[in-house]
This record gives sequence, structure tokens and C-alpha cells, in this order.
Amino acid sequence: MRQKEANQIEFSTVLFDTLFGLILFFNIDLFLEIKEVWHFIFYLTGFFVLIHWWLIFRSADDVFETEVQNSALDLIFGIAYLIFLDYFILLTRTPSYGKALLFLLALFFIDLCWGLIWRFIGKWKTRERKRIQAMEQELNHSILIDLTIGGLFLFLYVGGRGLSDAWFVLAFLGFYLAYVILTFWTKIINIRVF
Repeated sequence: MRQKEANQIEFSTVLFDTLFGLILFFNIDLFLEIKEVWHFIFYLTGFFVLIHWWLIFRSADDVFETEVQNSALDLIFGIAYLIFLDYFILLTRTPSYGKALLFLLALFFIDLCWGLIWRFIGKWKTRERKRIQAMEQELNHSILIDLTIGGLFLFLYVGGRGLSDAWFVLAFLGFYLAYVILTFWTKIINIRVF
């Protein structure tokens, strides 16, 4: 019985790694056709966003392990993440900055819901108090960052319609870099330089 459960968990991880790779692979074909500088920067940023979210997924696997990996709810959330990421990447191919940002906002919203559910409703299988505290701290950081950076992106979506492409893309880059820094600073992604 234990082996069957391990195989199910491995399938989920392999599925998501494969789908992330396919999203990246199938959207890279437009790379040399984009002529406008700010569109090109936004397009490249989309790939950066995709890779960053993949790192977040992998980090969550390390932190939560079997606590969430064999959950049907977690699988549904994972599929929603990938759908929103795919639409975000597809919209970076055309200079639809507002629509792309809308799907990124949906991604932050679904991540916020995932964090709130596991923090306040989900039940932990482990009884190790130290491990539970580490997982809850990770969820607290994730919820706070989603609210903060998601709020900044919402502000950009609502107030950025009159901005030029250059200012919109620069604001987007600045907000997303702040998000990346926060995910590393709070150890949501725990990668060392050396």
C-alpha cells in the first residue's frame, strides 16, 4: 500500500515539471520575431516569471513534502496555477500588457487561496511541532507576500492604463523583482549562490 501512495506522489511532481517545460518550450518560438524593445523585455520577463514560479513549486515540494503532494485539492490548485501561467505567457507574446497582468493577478489570487486553505483549514499529517511551525511560517510569509505584491500589481492594473509601454513594463519589472527578492529573503525559495 505504501508503494502505491509514493507512485501517486511522484506522478504529480513529474506531471508539473513536464507541463512547466512544455509551456516554456512551446512559447519560445516567437523570440526573434519581436521588434519592439518594451514588448521584447516584457516577453523575456514572462519566461523569468515562469521559471520563478517553477522554483516556488519545487520549493513547496521540499517544505511540505507528502503533507500536500498527495492531496486532490493541491492537484486542482496546481492545474489552475499552470493554466494561469500559460495564459500569462501566451499574452506576453502579443503586447497585451493589461490582459497578461490580469492573469498574473489571478495567479497571485489562487496562490493566496492555496495558502489560506492550508494555513487555516488543512490538517497536517505530521505531529512534529517544529515541522508544523516551519510549514505555518512558510504559509504566513506566502500569504503576506501575495497580499503585498498582488496589491501592487492590482494598483498597476487599475492605474496603469494611461502609462506608456515603457513605464508599464518598468513598473511591472520593479514589482516582480520585489516579489523575487521577498521570496528569497523569506526563504520561500531557498537556493544558495554557492
